[in-house]
Amino acid sequence: MAGTRSPGWPVLLMLLVLGGIIGGWIGQTLTNVWPSLVILGRAQSLGIPSFTLDLQVFTVSFGFMLHISAFTLIGFVLAYVVYRRM
Repeated sequence: MAGTRSPGWPVLLMLLVLGGIIGGWIGQTLTNVWPSLVILGRAQSLGIPSFTLDLQVFTVSFGFMLHISAFTLIGFVLAYVVYRRM
């Protein structure tokens, strides 16, 4: 179709964040209900550990961590599918 546009990268980013969060929640719930799924619920941490820079006048803290499990990845994929259908 002429003139159709995708919603843009901010919408994609928001959907990926929400998909990862919801996927993680569903993963925690499923591993509590079915303990045999604990292998899929194991998360790997990836990122920059938090650190603090104290300059006596002000303090700056920075850090970023991703805890990725199979359920989080499934949430990312489903969020991307939703984005593509928009």
